[in-house]
Amino acid sequence: MQIGANSKIVNCQIRGPVVIGQNCHLEGCFIGPYSSIADGAKLVNIDLDHSVVLDQARIENVPQRIVDSLIGQRVVLRSTEQRPKALRFMLGDDSEVELT
Repeated sequence: MQIGANSKIVNCQIRGPVVIGQNCHLEGCFIGPYSSIADGAKLVNIDLDHSVVLDQARIENVPQRIVDSLIGQRVVLRSTEQRPKALRFMLGDDSEVELT
């Protein structure tokens, strides 16, 4: 396991091998093996497994486990309790999304 300088890990379970970059904030997360989290990422209340999270991405309060995924730079992925429930997407060229 490798954790970069100035990263804050609060109440998380981390199962390596995992690489976490500098200036990251992880809180209430499970980070599974073969995951990499780049500099400045913020992850709150998520489960992540076999995935790569790039620079400055934010993932918050997603109830399902995120697996086998690539999350791009500055991506914001979050769940909301707002009603009515609906899915909203802003996807770039050549994106692929699988909902299960």
